[in-house]
Amino acid sequence: MKITPLFTVLVVLVYGCNNRVEQLESQNATLQDNNRQLSQDLAVRDEYVDKVTDAINDVYTSIEEVKASESSLLKETNKLESERKLTHEEMRAKLIDRIDVIRATLRNNHQRLKDLQSNLSTSTKHYAGLKKMVDNLKKTLEERDRSIADLGKRVEGLQQEVNEKSTMITQKDSVINTQYQQITTTYYIAGTRDELEKKGIITKEGGFLWGLLGSTTTLASSFDERLFKPINKTLHNTIQVDGKIDEVLPKRSEQFYQKAELSSNQSMLTIAEPDQFWKDKYLVIITDRPNTNLFP
Repeated sequence: MKITPLFTVLVVLVYGCNNRVEQLESQNATLQDNNRQLSQDLAVRDEYVDKVTDAINDVYTSIEEVKASESSLLKETNKLESERKLTHEEMRAKLIDRIDVIRATLRNNHQRLKDLQSNLSTSTKHYAGLKKMVDNLKKTLEERDRSIADLGKRVEGLQQEVNEKSTMITQKDSVINTQYQQITTTYYIAGTRDELEKKGIITKEGGFLWGLLGSTTTLASSFDERLFKPINKTLHNTIQVDGKIDEVLPKRSEQFYQKAELSSNQSMLTIAEPDQFWKDKYLVIITDRPNTNLFP
């Protein structure tokens, strides 16, 4: 068979076209693979960026809630500082509890920030924008830490002031109570003349014939106070004794008290005007029989 030049040219052209088509198809397949890989990388990147951004936004949202709570706490703290009333002790305790809740929230946010920083540092790609966002978030959290720390100190300082004032009030109350007890406590003793003389409670003064005639019985200048029985003059206006009441010492006007015999064995002294009756702090009731109220 005789091959003409034209046939040869056609054969070369057909072979060349087929080879070019194969090259183009190979290049197209490579481009499609690259495009799919790029799409996958972009999807992974977008998912990663979205995840980090969402985490950052969540922390910022939490910080905004902390700021709102902090603002409310600050107003209440300012109010307490201006009033400085002890009646708000319970409110201060609640403020401290709320500050503790905020501190716990901030600690949680710091942990989330730490996770974000760790995530960015281990990533094979560097995201300058995300790193800057995380750095700004760290600064914001540190500002809130300082602010809450200052607020906590103020509230704790108020609590310390409350404790100091409470201690002062307790001490004053103790002093007042002691003074009240001293003012309202009076003392009495009852018994026969012989008993009371032997105990050094009463003595005879004046008179003649060695005091057998014309002498006056009075309260001794010094006696053992432990022998007397204490009573609160504001709470007790009656004193019951054994036997009949002969005399009371130091002498009081009979308009300030009344004597009454309850039986042959007992009598009662009723105090009508305590303030007048107890101008003398000690009372001696002389009876005609030994009295069980006489201390040994």
